[in-house]
Amino acid sequence: MSKISWSFVWGIFVTITFITLLAIHLEFFRKNQGPLPVIQSPKAQRPTDTWMNIQQNGKKIGVVHRTFTLRDKGFHFTENVFMQINTMGVMQPLNISTQGDLNPDMTVSSFNFDLTSSLFRFNAHGYVAKNKLILFTGLPEAQQKSEIPLQELPHMSGSIYDAAFRANLGKNITRNFSIFDPATQAMRSIRVTRNADEIISIMGKRILAQKYCADFMGANNCTWMGKDGDTLKETGILGLSLEKVSPAKAQEGISQNGSIDFTQIASIPANLKIDDAEKLSRLKIKISGIGGLLLYLNGDRQSFRKDILTITRERPSSSVLQSSANKPTQDVTFFLQATPLVQANHPQMKAQVDKIIKTDDVPEQKVKKIVHWVYRNVEKKPVLSVPNALEVLKNKVGDCNEHAVLVAALLRTAGIPAQIETGLVYLHGRFYYHAWNIAYIGNWITADAVFNQFPADVTHIRLVRGESSEQLDLIGVMGKIKLEILEQTK
Repeated sequence: MSKISWSFVWGIFVTITFITLLAIHLEFFRKNQGPLPVIQSPKAQRPTDTWMNIQQNGKKIGVVHRTFTLRDKGFHFTENVFMQINTMGVMQPLNISTQGDLNPDMTVSSFNFDLTSSLFRFNAHGYVAKNKLILFTGLPEAQQKSEIPLQELPHMSGSIYDAAFRANLGKNITRNFSIFDPATQAMRSIRVTRNADEIISIMGKRILAQKYCADFMGANNCTWMGKDGDTLKETGILGLSLEKVSPAKAQEGISQNGSIDFTQIASIPANLKIDDAEKLSRLKIKISGIGGLLLYLNGDRQSFRKDILTITRERPSSSVLQSSANKPTQDVTFFLQATPLVQANHPQMKAQVDKIIKTDDVPEQKVKKIVHWVYRNVEKKPVLSVPNALEVLKNKVGDCNEHAVLVAALLRTAGIPAQIETGLVYLHGRFYYHAWNIAYIGNWITADAVFNQFPADVTHIRLVRGESSEQLDLIGVMGKIKLEILEQTK
């Protein structure tokens, strides 16, 4: 770890979860609940043009522009988000554009989601056909098609709060919705409650607003809406908020100084110093603040009992791991397959793997060579993106997310089942959100290409295992989880 002077932690995760949590604007899916009522009163007509400033602890870091227009055969919506994000001390621009067409009954016909940063671009677009959402992800030259089954046609209403408003949700009434996030291709449940009305100050006026609060996987945020359904204000995790402003106010500059580093405010202070993590064989930590959240704390090298987590570093046995009889079992061969963002067995991946390993290398050698190649060849730089293995292979730059998706793709191409783990890692007195890999070579062994570790040191605390859809489960712990180091064993 001493070779890295700063932490390549999971900066983009905070950005994506913020957009997911505060500006969910794609489909929300409803199960066994019949269509939402369409309110005909002029008071319920959604405003056609809204500008909002994005703030972090009172400093402007971005702007949102939303439109909603009537067309002959339904409606058209757009949402454009521009942010300046401080991740790991580096200010970076982020543009997110979403647009789509709705049918007369407000069900979605099609959508397009585009995320662009200084180095990477991610696109997801799709349409509804009968009982399926046909989804395309990735850029045209490496596009992946998938289908998501639907129990009902999806509806779109700008955000789940718009859905609650249109449903005439009564005071102190809670309703569950299912939402789809294009960045992670995940569907999750969200609970929305209408609270008591409040008077708030917006654009120099005192306005009686309807207040709605949502519980999204343990994370809470609230919004205030005007009598016409106009979103006036939203608040969420990590000091982030949205507030309606005039078009002129929205065009004012974004704060360039004093913006708090997302990775820093999301990190967790350690009660004890860890001097040489790579020499530890075991780490015991007390974890609190996670409530009943479903995290993957127990299993493999981690043991979790009564709030105490014990992490034991793996010690691969070459005599066992290199045995020709030790082949992947049927239940792990699933992790040899390609996914939309981990493009295993793509011709470009095969060509690169052939340059890194030899055909007669045993599994352990393959893992070590691939991890070391990614460590040596991918520039360690914070980027804002939805990590895509083919793009990382091409650009050879990124933080831990980019390292993890590329390692997973290369390992799977080399015939090694591989997954991505996400959680926390210790560095310079704090625990930071981080992503790494596990590889199956007779049993699951951790690997971290950012730090060139195989196995990874015991300060890697796994909270979830899986790709982007599973990583959404971390939203609920941010700002809540607390760690107390109890024992360090060498």
